[in-house]
Amino acid sequence: MIRRSETAPEIDRGDAGTIVITIRHTGDAAGQAAGARAAARQERPWPTGLLSWSLFVSTDGSAVMAYEQWSDDASLDAALSSAHPDASGIPGTEPSTPVRYRLRSSTVLASGKAAEVGCVVTPVFDVDGPERQQHFIDEVFAMTENEPVKSGAISAHFHVSTDGTRVFNYAEWQDEQSHIDAVTSADPRNVRGRLTGEIPGVRPCGYRRWKLHTSLLAAGNADGR
Repeated sequence: MIRRSETAPEIDRGDAGTIVITIRHTGDAAGQAAGARAAARQERPWPTGLLSWSLFVSTDGSAVMAYEQWSDDASLDAALSSAHPDASGIPGTEPSTPVRYRLRSSTVLASGKAAEVGCVVTPVFDVDGPERQQHFIDEVFAMTENEPVKSGAISAHFHVSTDGTRVFNYAEWQDEQSHIDAVTSADPRNVRGRLTGEIPGVRPCGYRRWKLHTSLLAAGNADGR
């Protein structure tokens, strides 16, 4: 049994050991809407060990993203070897080998603890191995430690891929405009430039803004929100 949630998933829940993030390009808003309809997970078998499955649509109408929380790798492996080929990812789209992540570090701003998540922003970085993954995350926190908190910012959750090649930041904002204002505001210390172009072994791959489309939870699992 599964149940629908009206809120974004709790990213730092303690029982999620494996994260799978899948992004599919849809071309335009019509393709995005069709992709979201096709990904009706609630109508399909729910694998054992899948704690939550959330589908997001990009605000530019060009993509859909599934964010999955699994209890561990063993549960995901069992689901992938089962008779259901859409055990992970986005049902209705071309299957691919899931990219597995671990949640490495989270920060929730005091001003955002009671705020509703209206927009998720996902900067992605290509990195040269596990050491660079951790180094980059450490640099982000060091460079932004004394920066003023941006209006509308709620949290940042840094994920590292298990193959050592990517860092994925799942950042929560109150709304899309707050993030637009943040990235177009003055940056006298050039923090944004330093983080996106001056760390050896780290290459920015851009970001998207997302709105929650569907959030599903395994029955009996509460995500704390």
